[in-house]
Amino acid sequence: MASIVLVTDATSFTSSHIIKQLQEEGYQVRGTVTSLQDEETRIKLLQELVPEAKYKLEVVEADPAKSETWESAMKDVQHVIHAIKPAAALPPAAEGEAPVQPAVEAVQNIFKASVVSKTVKRIVLTSSYQAITAAPTAATDKVFTEADWADAETADPLTKSIILAEKSAWDFVKELTDADKIDLCVMNPTLPLGPLLLDAQQDVVKMILDRGITGCPRVSYSLVDVRDVAAAHVKALALDVSGHRHILHGGNLWMKDIALALAKEYKPQGYSIHTMSLPNVALWGLSLFNKNAKTFLPIVGKQSQFDNTRMKDVLGISPKDVKETIMEEASVLIEKGLVKKPKRTRCQGGGAAAADNEAKTEETTEKKEGEGEDKPKENGDVKEEEAEKKEDQEESKGDGKVEEKKEEEAKSDADKAAVDEVKTEAPEESTEAKAEN
Repeated sequence: MASIVLVTDATSFTSSHIIKQLQEEGYQVRGTVTSLQDEETRIKLLQELVPEAKYKLEVVEADPAKSETWESAMKDVQHVIHAIKPAAALPPAAEGEAPVQPAVEAVQNIFKASVVSKTVKRIVLTSSYQAITAAPTAATDKVFTEADWADAETADPLTKSIILAEKSAWDFVKELTDADKIDLCVMNPTLPLGPLLLDAQQDVVKMILDRGITGCPRVSYSLVDVRDVAAAHVKALALDVSGHRHILHGGNLWMKDIALALAKEYKPQGYSIHTMSLPNVALWGLSLFNKNAKTFLPIVGKQSQFDNTRMKDVLGISPKDVKETIMEEASVLIEKGLVKKPKRTRCQGGGAAAADNEAKTEETTEKKEGEGEDKPKENGDVKEEEAEKKEDQEESKGDGKVEEKKEEEAKSDADKAAVDEVKTEAPEESTEAKAEN
């Protein structure tokens, strides 16, 4: 019998890539979802990703919150890949009890079912870089390694759930008897980006293309290509990596770097992309009514550094260029119509030249990282801001002209109707008179 790999949350962004690569490597894969009915469309797409696969993808229903649903899902399974799903704590069931941690509960249910199965040999747990460090740090000389742990007590509720869930996994396998022993290795990816296989996730690329925030605050992203993350999970099934954590990291990019790269490619195609810097004061004001802006306040100007030596030397993965990853994701988002379409197409040369000028301006201004956030704007920033305002005004004018034209057409139609009514009014009266007679 072939070795079965169970992948939880099968239709998620990262899990779909893991399943695809597993099938390409000849593994027999069984995915789980909480509801077959709700996920019917995604499951069909998932099963079509590798049409030439040796084994057809099997998808079963299993709820991480319900322990009784996992016994049949684990039948004949040798390897489990489970992604921690961050979830805020729920109120305690009774007075005096601790709050319920859904992410921890899910880990416990799946790990217990793995032991009961008597067939599971290894679990690969997908944790997060947030279990290494909960938030970017201002100390640029600090490089985080697998030995570092974030402080659960000071973390936000979602991050806390990730930290506690990973710790509960390590505690669980540590307490197993020799007869029940299961290998555990953990993946701690930074933010996974890349071409989507099913539907869009809400991330920085989509936010910028959809103009989800006005301007670019000085916020850094620690990124990794989702295909590298998937490859790491596949390799971890066969390599001697039990008992270890693995930071999966491709590189850091400031939001403005991402916006400029997208603008250079897509402004000539008509996409209006905000690339101007957003000062801290403006970000604070924007945060009062923009949820994206609010999440950036605690991390402005900070950037974390990660050591990805185990990713490269042990797992044998050379990280992809994250700028290329961003462009590939953007291309798929646009191709699938998952971002707002441009209202017009610009002159190819003019748009590209403008984006190049913005990039050159950025190269000089970004040398002084974090300096002068609240100083008067330089000429480059002023010109950039004026250009973006002009774009918005042009779009508004365009919308206005369309509305004006519609109003004129409506008025013209109304006038024609009135004339026709006058012409037909007399005959209608005589017809009615004849009918009465």
